[in-house]
Amino acid sequence: MKAAVWRAGEEPAISIEEASLLPLRPRDVVVRVEASNVSISDHLLLAFDPIQVGWPAPQVLGHAAAGTVEKIGSDVRRVKIGDRVIVTSTPNCGECYFCLHGRPDQCATMVFVGPAHATLSDGTLIYPNASVGSFAELAVVPETQLTAVKTDLPSDQLSLLANPVGTGVGAALRTAPIKSGSTVAVVGCGPVGLAYIQGARIADAAQIIAIDPLPERRALAMRFGATHSIDPAQVDPVEAVLDLSEDAGGMLQGRGADYVFESAAESHAIEQAWAMARATGHVTFSSVCLDMMTAKITFPALPFALAGKTVHSCQYGSLDQRRDLPWLIGLAERGKLDLVGMIDRRYPLTQLLDAMRDAGTRSVIGPTLMPFA
Repeated sequence: MKAAVWRAGEEPAISIEEASLLPLRPRDVVVRVEASNVSISDHLLLAFDPIQVGWPAPQVLGHAAAGTVEKIGSDVRRVKIGDRVIVTSTPNCGECYFCLHGRPDQCATMVFVGPAHATLSDGTLIYPNASVGSFAELAVVPETQLTAVKTDLPSDQLSLLANPVGTGVGAALRTAPIKSGSTVAVVGCGPVGLAYIQGARIADAAQIIAIDPLPERRALAMRFGATHSIDPAQVDPVEAVLDLSEDAGGMLQGRGADYVFESAAESHAIEQAWAMARATGHVTFSSVCLDMMTAKITFPALPFALAGKTVHSCQYGSLDQRRDLPWLIGLAERGKLDLVGMIDRRYPLTQLLDAMRDAGTRSVIGPTLMPFA
């Protein structure tokens, strides 16, 4: 198979090479990758040294995909050869503390890097990022990270459900379920932010306020359901959100959004997101700061202690993939969730670096890798 092999510190950072799969472990599945979402986190890894944090290398990146099962291990029970599947970085083992307590989004078997799954021509072992490694023609994935689906939706749309759309819509409807008639603010209108907005629209929010410095992203936000847009480079976004909200009164913060969702990947934006929620409001964070290893976030102590706000950390939209992916597919099939508009460019495997850089520069919304294009 052809695989995009990441060697940190080398130039080019990623090269397309031939690789041979290792013998299949009992609960692993070989998936023919038909589409793989490319996110800004993939781009951030290009400047990262995996060895410094104890990760094995070289790796095959890619952590969200859709495809077809080609081969299964001897103990696989959840899927069969020929099944269409969505591949996520979040497993659902069904046995750990988190899975048994209804939070498979925190499954204890989740890893940053999986065990070696293939070798290069010189015998070098390569490792799948997030136990997926979908920037390749074939991925070897534990069955716990697969959901078999029955739908006519194309694989490029399904791959979005494995990452940005699943995260954003899940956050709006599962992590901090929006109540009808609420005021919602979204800080950062990239792919996850636009999915927040779609989730808020589906939840029948009365006001959906989109905040982003890029005019084209604000325009997309309005297209996907926002009722207002704010340019944080021109006005104070916190004050703008407060001005758009009703004053509920009270000793502390009576004005602000009922729900705030953040996906700007900047520590100051996270602090602003907290500040624009009214007392008793909900604030959901899901992005990884660009300076993820050193970023610090501060909140004012008195309102943090007394304003009754609920802060949510959101990993993959708090989804239970086996329950919720069919639900999200149903929303798309009924026309409530727009997946078509979330994909603005498709790339062959040979243009992966372009896709990652485009994601990093925010010049595209839904870059999608099509290994067999």
